[in-house]
Amino acid sequence: MHTISIPLQLITETCTNKLTSWNSDVRSSISFVKLPRIGPNIGNLVVSAKPSSASSPEMAEGDSYAVGEKDCVIIVDHGSRHQESNLMLNDFVAMFRAKTGYKIVEPAHMELAEPTIKDAFGKCVQQGASRVIVSPYFLSPGRHWKQDIPALAAEASKEHSNIPYIVTAPLGLHELMVDVMNDRIKYCLRHVAGDVDECTVCAGTGKCRLYS
Repeated sequence: MHTISIPLQLITETCTNKLTSWNSDVRSSISFVKLPRIGPNIGNLVVSAKPSSASSPEMAEGDSYAVGEKDCVIIVDHGSRHQESNLMLNDFVAMFRAKTGYKIVEPAHMELAEPTIKDAFGKCVQQGASRVIVSPYFLSPGRHWKQDIPALAAEASKEHSNIPYIVTAPLGLHELMVDVMNDRIKYCLRHVAGDVDECTVCAGTGKCRLYS
């Protein structure tokens, strides 16, 4: 029996290439699909490993799942007693509108501040919206997403019974959230090192520093 010697580097490169190829195939086949409702007025999304032809830009333009000109997106955060926190939502809505090109996008606070979900719903209808998409600016699917926001959206819709609406999933787990957090971490470390000024979130607070 002859002994065959295979270089360790060759084995490592082969395994790495196969893993990279597999990972790329899986990523390319992931798409968001719609699930049946789990209760009144609650829309849910889940990651599916099945390929979807509707995920292509060509299909998306004529797809009923796409946001159209007569759709209104309401971005809802918790709301705060601190006005600067509430104003930050306005800045995000402006960024969202500019980035997506959606025509009707309104901010709303779940509680503690105005505009409320009811206020935003009314503004959507005034601007000619024929469908309202309530999108929670929340990280996790807690009680506010499961109960409070759907209840407030249902109450707001009573005055506009001819307008359908949906409450989408919160931000949850998404690969881009990793990039956002990593960007925050790196920027704060650069500030501590004296390379950059404080970011707009930390500006004037003096909180972005090393403690000992």
